[in-house]
Amino acid sequence: MKNEENEENEELAFNRQNREDFEKLMKESSVNKDGYFDRSNPFLKLVFLVLGIIIIVGVAYYVLSYLNS
Repeated sequence: MKNEENEENEELAFNRQNREDFEKLMKESSVNKDGYFDRSNPFLKLVFLVLGIIIIVGVAYYVLSYLNS
């Protein structure tokens, strides 16, 4: 009986340690990943604005060329 309780306690400690390691890893990776994309970066805003304009002009071109044919 005592041997079973000891095994259960070891297993619980092992699982707790694995969970803590996993949570630490997830926290570290999320912090590092968040730095790649900054919405307040003016350069990225400019790039997305240019891409948006290109998309809108492209769609308008194809719609107008379809309506004129």
